[in-house]
Amino acid sequence: MSRTNKEHYFLADGGEMGELIRSKDWSKTALGDPDLWPQSLRTMVSVILSNPFGMYIAWGADFTQLYNDAFRPILGSTKHPEALGISSKETFSEIWTTIGPMFQDVMKGKAVSSPDFMVVLNRNGYDEECYFDFSYSPIKKEDGEVGGILVTVIETTEKNEKLLAQSKVKESEQKIRQLVENAPFPIGVYTGKEKRIELANQAIMDVWGKGNDVVGKLYTEILPELDNQSVFEQINTVFETGQAFHNKNARIDLNMKGVLESFYFNYSFTPLYDINGNIYGVMNTAADITDLHLATKKIEEADKRFRDTVKQAPVGITILRGTNFMVEMANDAYLKIIDRTENDFVGKPLFDSLPEVKKSVNQLLNDVLTTGVPFHGNEVAIPLKRYGKLDVSYFDFLYNPLKEENGEISGIIVTVTEVSEKVEARKKIELNEERLKIIVEASELGTWELNVKEKQVHYSQRYLEIVTGNKENINLTHEQILTYIHPDDLEIRNLAYNEALITGIINYELRVIWKDNSVHWVEAKGKVFFDANKNPEKLLGTVRDTTDEKSHQQELEKSEKRFRSLAESIPQLIWETDEKGNSLFASGKWFEYTGIYPEGEKEWRSMIHPDDYEENARIWSHCLKTGETYRCDVRIRRNDGVYRWHTVIGEPVLNEENKIIKWVGAFTDIHTEKAFTHELEQQVTARTKELSLMNESLIKSEERYHLMVEEVQDYAILYLNHEGIVENWNLGAQKIKGYKAEEIIGKSFSEFYTESDRKNNLPQTLLNLAIEKGKAKQEGWRIRKDKTLFWASVTITAVHNKKNQVIGFSKVTHDLTEKKTADDKLKLNALELEQKNKELEKMNQELQSFAYISSHDLQEPLRKIQTFATQIMEKESENLSDYGKDKFQRMQNAAQRMQTLINDLLSYSKTNIQERVFEKTDIGKIVNEVRDDLKEEIEQKNAKIEVLENCEANIIPFQFRQLLYNLVSNSLKFSYPENPIVIKIKSEIAKGAVLENEKLDAEKTYCHIRIEDNGIGFEQQYSSKIFEVFQRLHGKLEYTGTGIGLAIVKKIVDNHNGIITAKGELNKGATFDIYIPAN
Repeated sequence: MSRTNKEHYFLADGGEMGELIRSKDWSKTALGDPDLWPQSLRTMVSVILSNPFGMYIAWGADFTQLYNDAFRPILGSTKHPEALGISSKETFSEIWTTIGPMFQDVMKGKAVSSPDFMVVLNRNGYDEECYFDFSYSPIKKEDGEVGGILVTVIETTEKNEKLLAQSKVKESEQKIRQLVENAPFPIGVYTGKEKRIELANQAIMDVWGKGNDVVGKLYTEILPELDNQSVFEQINTVFETGQAFHNKNARIDLNMKGVLESFYFNYSFTPLYDINGNIYGVMNTAADITDLHLATKKIEEADKRFRDTVKQAPVGITILRGTNFMVEMANDAYLKIIDRTENDFVGKPLFDSLPEVKKSVNQLLNDVLTTGVPFHGNEVAIPLKRYGKLDVSYFDFLYNPLKEENGEISGIIVTVTEVSEKVEARKKIELNEERLKIIVEASELGTWELNVKEKQVHYSQRYLEIVTGNKENINLTHEQILTYIHPDDLEIRNLAYNEALITGIINYELRVIWKDNSVHWVEAKGKVFFDANKNPEKLLGTVRDTTDEKSHQQELEKSEKRFRSLAESIPQLIWETDEKGNSLFASGKWFEYTGIYPEGEKEWRSMIHPDDYEENARIWSHCLKTGETYRCDVRIRRNDGVYRWHTVIGEPVLNEENKIIKWVGAFTDIHTEKAFTHELEQQVTARTKELSLMNESLIKSEERYHLMVEEVQDYAILYLNHEGIVENWNLGAQKIKGYKAEEIIGKSFSEFYTESDRKNNLPQTLLNLAIEKGKAKQEGWRIRKDKTLFWASVTITAVHNKKNQVIGFSKVTHDLTEKKTADDKLKLNALELEQKNKELEKMNQELQSFAYISSHDLQEPLRKIQTFATQIMEKESENLSDYGKDKFQRMQNAAQRMQTLINDLLSYSKTNIQERVFEKTDIGKIVNEVRDDLKEEIEQKNAKIEVLENCEANIIPFQFRQLLYNLVSNSLKFSYPENPIVIKIKSEIAKGAVLENEKLDAEKTYCHIRIEDNGIGFEQQYSSKIFEVFQRLHGKLEYTGTGIGLAIVKKIVDNHNGIITAKGELNKGATFDIYIPAN
């Protein structure tokens, strides 16, 4: 291709298609390179590109296509842009059988044209009928031969569709009119805002009841009763807004033969549009639902009555719908049972509100819903969370399926009665019966039941054993059982029986004679049950063998006689009371000594000294309540009026059940001993008082010590006996070692030591050291209860008695695990830091060596190369060929780049090792210094530096000067010569929260510096790469540089603990944002 398509005059302009034609590689098509196109083709291409009518060229035998913007829409969405440069046979394959012969005729020199020509095109993914006015004209080459075809097209599809649509509308209107007139539901059409009836079918005229002569009349005249029922306003609104109006279940009052009757309709008013899109009328459709409305109302009323009945029902009722058992309603009784409110329960799935019952009833509900078989549960135990707790309660309930008219099960009605109290009561009765059975068996009672009228008796085996002595199970009649009663006691039984028939209670004790002739005592107790006429019906009772009790009672009576005889023979004043303190017995010595018997409070008050009575009465009352031994010293008045001291001791007497049945005691004269004791007490009192003061002080000191030891939690403080056994334990010990006091007291303190320490006998070694030195200190690993280790500081101090003998040890332990870990880490860090310092020193030495080599050894040969090259160029220029001059110039440029690279490397290496002295510095001042340093470059580039805002920052001034120098220098370097360079510098102090960088601390204050230029920019994907050493985005000849400048900038920002980011857009410039802490 000798020239680009853009250079061809005949391809100029043409809008979108002109651009596509120019950008296409025509050498790959049948037309070939445009340089080779015939002049007639060139001319026609130029014509179609500038023509507003749809035109295209089909060139050559293959009919290769070119077309303009006006033709492009005819190709639709599927043929363009692929049609450009390919054959018409391929583009219009679906109609080629129609237009192909026409093309052949035109190629023979015959023009073809046709108006409103219809073809079926597939241009948008589907077949469609399209209409065109077109002409096919031959395009002749310079030799007179037809080279191609010029197609001129105007699409008339829309015009033809409108004509067709109008025809169809008329046809449709006729069909609609017939459909409306024959429709079984009311339809009417009202035209104009005056609402003239243009169409009304028989159904709507029947509804109106105004006869059939309504068409052509005004709607408002036919139905004036609608004036105050909003109907006219609804039609007017449809005319005005074009929005259809729909109303459901609306009440309409119509005048039927002079009487207003109420009807219910679903009706609509729909706008009707003419061809121009204007509303010319409103269609009214309606459905008379009066019967349905009345039926629905009856159903609703019945449903309301049902729901009201359910609401007021005394049993719990709820209705569940659907497979998720949505609660449709629940009465108050049901809500009370589940302890929920209507708002919390109704309208939600059952198990959302009652998740705890799902396991119990989910399957039951599903079965009823799927099978339709009701389920009745009796006394079902269900866990239910109510009243703030989860309890198992008992319910009788019925699940009944709810069926729709079509037989489909849509829900379940649940009726529930709580029977928890009934179940619990029955269980208590059963439990009590079981307990009674156990008690009866344990107490060895015999049970019996006698039918009073028929004299039939039922009894237990134990009854038979007690009354008759029979171990075998034999059947005896009532009369046979009575024969076992001792003849002398039969009357006792008969009297008790007859009295029971009157009082309802039977209670007697008598003797029975067993078959081995042995006599036994039996106690019988029972109750009489009467019928409705209050006649005795049956007796229920028990019998108990009291033979052993009778024997014991007889022994007691004998013992009582011996006791009373003994009491009368000793000098003490003997007394006996019942369990409540009422007098039962007083020995004769009482009357001899006091002249009265101590029978009640009056007698006691007269005998005991007034100063002693109240205290004695208090002690006696206390002993009666608690059962403690009664002890007291009181003065008793002798019959001659003299009071003498007596000591009293009273002991409670207990029965087999360990209950007090009486008290027995004695008063002993201690008057002589009391006088001696009084004297001795006076002597002891003074000493006692002195000791008391000392004891109080000691007790307080000991309390303070114990409080101090027990409450300390940061130290384990314990006491060991002389063998190392733990004897006390404080909260600190529990916290550090993990043991509770009851788990460790009594065990050796060696429990806390590691296995290796115990093998090395370290615990005993420390005790020995404490004995020898008085104190032993040690740090080491110890074991907690949970087997974890902790680093402990331990101090063991020997405790001595007054004889300086070691009686034990105090042991104080402090958990230093965190300190130990920190110390170890600190040591490790110190070693690492020392190693790093050595490495850094070595690196600094190497860096200094490199800097020396760079500044002296490397630059010296470069200076000589530059000097010699300059001298040769100045003095030998005439003797050098152009080739030689070029090579010398290239050598000088390379040397200059090498020197610049060395200088940049020196700057980069010094960035980290130079002393960092931070000073509060005006950023604008540094900008001015950089502007002076780059004055020549700025003037040369016709650049402008704008300082928009300024602030002061705490920085290293010389480093920041280098930073701004590098950034401004870059902006000058990477710019377009033809565009004036504008560099904008802005600095401000702001909080991290308001600056647009997520890496900043929102609470810290930063100095934000922005350098922005309008240079060549860069692609954003390189925003991080540009800060790396030796990274360049451009060729070294196009833009000079070493690729180190921005790396130095990044290093300086790092030295200030800052952040730098870069944003760029190719050909539009770059922006650098620097954030450094303000302080």
